[in-house]
Amino acid sequence: NNNNNNNNSNNKKKEYDINIRLREETESPFRKVRFALYAALGSGAFTSLFLSLSRIAAASAGINAELMQESLQNAAIDGIGLVVLFLLYQQDLKEQESRIQRAAKGAALAKLAIRGARTLLDPTMLDDNDDDNSSSSGSSSRATTTTTMTTTLAALRRGRGIEKRVVICVAGKDKLKEIFEKDMKEIYNELSMADLLVVPVEYPSCVGPLVLDILEPPTNVCTALPAAGNWKMVVQEEAEDAIQQGVNVVNEGFCILLKKNGRVGQRTKGIFLRRMIGDVEERRDLGLDVKNI
Repeated sequence: NNNNNNNNSNNKKKEYDINIRLREETESPFRKVRFALYAALGSGAFTSLFLSLSRIAAASAGINAELMQESLQNAAIDGIGLVVLFLLYQQDLKEQESRIQRAAKGAALAKLAIRGARTLLDPTMLDDNDDDNSSSSGSSSRATTTTTMTTTLAALRRGRGIEKRVVICVAGKDKLKEIFEKDMKEIYNELSMADLLVVPVEYPSCVGPLVLDILEPPTNVCTALPAAGNWKMVVQEEAEDAIQQGVNVVNEGFCILLKKNGRVGQRTKGIFLRRMIGDVEERRDLGLDVKNI
């Protein structure tokens, strides 16, 4: 049974979507050229080593004994060359696998869906809200602020209407409750100004914390909850990696920050929303790019 489980896990690691592999090839266009070069040099070194070993065997039998020293030197050089080529190939192969795994994780994150205020996630509501605010602040305007909708994380990428830096906060129920009952009500406006969208995920259930009314004003301007998609699988894999790095997921938690281009910007031990706000504000004050972070 253990062998079957290992085989299944190995197969899962090797099975990636064709789009993921094409993306990796686009990001590293010369990798296949290097692989071909490794193969050509390796075959040449192996052929040379075979000839050198044949000469050594012949010299040992008394045939062309004067070539023994030279053949030994050539065999040593060829052997070292093969080892170096093998190590370079292995390193390149590991880098390729690492890139593919990161791309696969990014694709899995992009497919996850969230539920939040319609005024936050629906770009068509922005103009409606402006019209409502300019004309009146009646009950119809207040009603739209509490209406929710569901969208994928991919829809929050740059150039798709709503541009947000998504912060997936994973921790135990008590840790999330502490953060959202204290910090969030103080910094929700700063989070919104920094285009940070906080998505809390309760661990180990890997669902949104239902006890928190985070989709109600005022925190609904910067928060959303997990909705459709395989949240449990994605979060569980991220949690396992965090645990291996010494993170107490339940008591400390960790964050996954998705940049506006959809890629993972950073993974942090602990949940420090104020620090993330400060990073964005500091870059903005220095005149640095804040659109791609």
